[in-house]
Amino acid sequence: MDDIADILTAFSRWALPVLGSVVLIYCALSLFRHRFRSPERAFLTEVKSGNTMQLKNWENAVGRSSACDIVADDDSVSRFHGVVARRKKGWTVIDTYSKTGIFVNGRRINSRTVLENGDTVSFGSFAYKFGTDG
Repeated sequence: MDDIADILTAFSRWALPVLGSVVLIYCALSLFRHRFRSPERAFLTEVKSGNTMQLKNWENAVGRSSACDIVADDDSVSRFHGVVARRKKGWTVIDTYSKTGIFVNGRRINSRTVLENGDTVSFGSFAYKFGTDG
């Protein structure tokens, strides 16, 4: 019986660290194998002023609040007016229950809408030209 216990102890002293190392290496390699593609860069260019703002996040809040990624300081814009987000189908815009709504190319949207390069997106009295570099 003591011989079996000695064999198991000797086995576990080298087998468990080796097994742990293999699992750790496998996990590290999987991080490099399944890298997420970065989104194509997208921009909103204000029609009146020509100021261009890069959409830096996967989801970009637009509104009057200073907590938004894109601040449009005007009473016609709600505090959190809408969101421009990267999805599988491309860049989309969605209204977050704003008072004045969101318009894409002059048409009011009621649901998530995919944006195309060159579309005009209006949040209240602010109009932006949407563009990508990809």
